[in-house]
Amino acid sequence: MVKKDLLKIIGLFSFVLVLGCSTHTPTAQSSSEQWRMPAQSQTQFATDKLKFPTIYNVADFKGITFFTFMKETVKPSLDKYATEGFKVADSAQVIGVLKNVGQKVNKHAMADSGGQSKLAKLADTLNKKGETVTLYNLPDKIAETRIGKDRYGLSTFLALASGGGVAIRLDDKNYYYNVNYGTGKTDKDEMTGRSFGAGPIRDADDVSDKTYLGDLQEYVTTPNQDLTAFYKNLFQILLNCDPSLYSTISPLGQNVTTDFLAVYTAESDRHLMSNLRSHPWDEALLEVTLLSAFHAGQSKIMVMFDGKLRDTVPKQAPGGEPRTKMQQASMIDYWQFSSNPSPESKNRSGINVTRKEFRALEIAISKFERKNHPELVEKVEKHFAGVRTGGNVFAELSEYLINFKTPRQLGPSDLELANDMTEFLMQVKKDANEITQFAMTSQ
Repeated sequence: MVKKDLLKIIGLFSFVLVLGCSTHTPTAQSSSEQWRMPAQSQTQFATDKLKFPTIYNVADFKGITFFTFMKETVKPSLDKYATEGFKVADSAQVIGVLKNVGQKVNKHAMADSGGQSKLAKLADTLNKKGETVTLYNLPDKIAETRIGKDRYGLSTFLALASGGGVAIRLDDKNYYYNVNYGTGKTDKDEMTGRSFGAGPIRDADDVSDKTYLGDLQEYVTTPNQDLTAFYKNLFQILLNCDPSLYSTISPLGQNVTTDFLAVYTAESDRHLMSNLRSHPWDEALLEVTLLSAFHAGQSKIMVMFDGKLRDTVPKQAPGGEPRTKMQQASMIDYWQFSSNPSPESKNRSGINVTRKEFRALEIAISKFERKNHPELVEKVEKHFAGVRTGGNVFAELSEYLINFKTPRQLGPSDLELANDMTEFLMQVKKDANEITQFAMTSQ
């Protein structure tokens, strides 16, 4: 395959957005068998319907950080699929999976293939050849069959339907599936991969940044939500691979958490491709997620835009295009197109595009709490020895969690940090309107 075609394929795999008590790594098969639920216990959105052959149960890794889990287990497994590949499943399995994914995935698979009968024919054609395929060569093999309209979209769906990747189990109602990730050794590999979250309110679906941020805002701004349990569960997973609090959160909260972890895994894998030297998209996702505590407490959602906290912002548009239409500010505005009009940049988008903006808000929040609740800030920051981010508590946490120097096992301090950081966020929520005024007068 010519390099030009290869780069085109890889680029089109990008997201539209998309820790162990024991020191051993369980084999994929033993972990999978351990967590298969009996048929009679299945509910509509409960178990691993896609039945990936490689599946890891996060709770099996309780005791190490999620970053360690990614570095030592998930990324090596994804790299193996990128190099060794998988075989395309037959039509029975592919059509079966089609019925067990979310509406978005189903719709795209139908549009990309031209209909269920054509999708079945494509699967059987590739399956009968018995060839091992990878994210790099599958689009060309699909094109050779002359079946379907979008070989790149079909490549992603066939990888999902064939179990050609790594599944992660959070609990019996929450899974996510990762396919078509490169290793980082090929140009543009950081743009590869898709992750699909499945939770108690829907089957596996491909979640964009915008969809995730909208769902997150809906969840945290719903009256009487127990956000303490939500954040503590998230921290316990990131610090200790401990998902034991999942069942204490509402179904929407579980889906939001699962979607976060699906996208976070994708961005973590890409960040690791560069040995953390570039693509810190996981940091951006984490920090904006934690800023939801601030927005949950605001009377009216206001976000930083062009260095100012405001309740209306320009509507997103690719670089070089006019941004004259205004809209009500929301957490979705943390996702933006690049404003750079150059051809290679104008269509780039993501949460990290707004790093300057959300970091400015984080600094304002940190300053307010340091002045008004210094004991809380001190409790949190005592965990971050050696981390220097100018007093930004949110950035200190992301740098601590996404760092080769952080111990793989945090011990008792993991629960202490989870409690301290949750307490800090709950105070931020309580102080949100005062922080808003403080940030506006400081502009």
